[in-house]
This record gives sequence, C-alpha cells and structure tokens, in this order.
Amino acid sequence: MKRILLTICTLLIFQQVLFAQTRTNLDIVNDLIEKSLLNLDNSVINRNLTFNFIYRSSGSYSFLKSKVVDSYIKKVIPISENESLENKLEHSINNITVEYSNPYKDGFFGNLLIERRINIDATLILSERAGIKTIDLSNSYKDTIEVEKISRLENPAIPFTQSTIPGLPLFSNLLEPIIVVGTLIVTIILFFTIRSK
Repeated sequence: MKRILLTICTLLIFQQVLFAQTRTNLDIVNDLIEKSLLNLDNSVINRNLTFNFIYRSSGSYSFLKSKVVDSYIKKVIPISENESLENKLEHSINNITVEYSNPYKDGFFGNLLIERRINIDATLILSERAGIKTIDLSNSYKDTIEVEKISRLENPAIPFTQSTIPGLPLFSNLLEPIIVVGTLIVTIILFFTIRSK
C-alpha cells in the first residue's frame, strides 16, 4: 500500500514539473531562428569573407532582427551593415505561424490538452563572386500544452504569436459532471438502503 501511494505521489509531482516548464510562443520562435542558422552547413558560407547583412521582413517581424544578428554572431559568420561590401547576405523571414490542433482530455478526469505547432519560414540569399545561393531556413516545433495556459503563452502585442483555438469538445465537458453526480446519487441511495436494513 505504501509503495502504491509513493508511486502516485511521485507521478503527481512530476506531472506538475513537466507543465511548469512550458515556454512562450515568442521564446520558441527565437529558438527556431537560432536553430535554423546553427543547422546551416559550414560549407555553404565562406567564413573568410565579411558579408553586408541585409534583413528583409515584414513590419511585424522587424523586431526579430536583433535575434537574427545574434544568431549569425553565435555561428561565427562575419557580418556588417556596410553597404560598400561586395558580398551580401540577405536574411528574410517570410512567415511565422502558430497552430493549435483539436483539444483532447488527458485521461478521464485530466486536463484539457492541445497540440501546438509553430512554423517559421525564412530564406537566406548569399551574393558572392562565385554566384548567388538561396537557402531555405524553414523550421518547426511541436509540443503539447494545457488549453488554460494558452493565454499566458501568447503575446497580445505580437500578432504572429497568437492563433485561434479550435472549439472545445462538448461531450467530454458534459460527461464528467454527469458521472460525478450519478456516482454521488448511487452512493447516497446505497448508503440509506443498507443503513435501513
């Protein structure tokens, strides 16, 4: 009996720890930008050359420029905003999307969970004497989160961190209270029936 209680307590504690580490949509976008550049093949870019860095993205993605520059610095790719340089490196973030799948229950009386998918579509254009190279830097991330935490993971000031949430399942929301009330009624009836005999 002690072993069963210990196992149940351990599972409950670890479940809370797992959900406590959920990252925001913007944090994941920043990680995807960094990962897409870190996965870039070293043979693609000549590190002996300094590139004129050009960032082209729509207005809603303009504040991500500092994260992109930081990622190039971590990758040790020499960039500058000197327009007189012959070699050019143009980074464009074309699209960032956040999508949620249909919500589902984690067990019978569990929390309502939803699958979150974040996609980033970016392009890198290298202009060197050898020619022009276009590299696709698209990346995606998928995980499962609690539906009730979505409002804390989205940033209302940044539109691309938000998405519509599919409708919540009606059947599972009604089934649990019906079972609880039914069990309570059966328990009370059995209690008074057995007690009266």
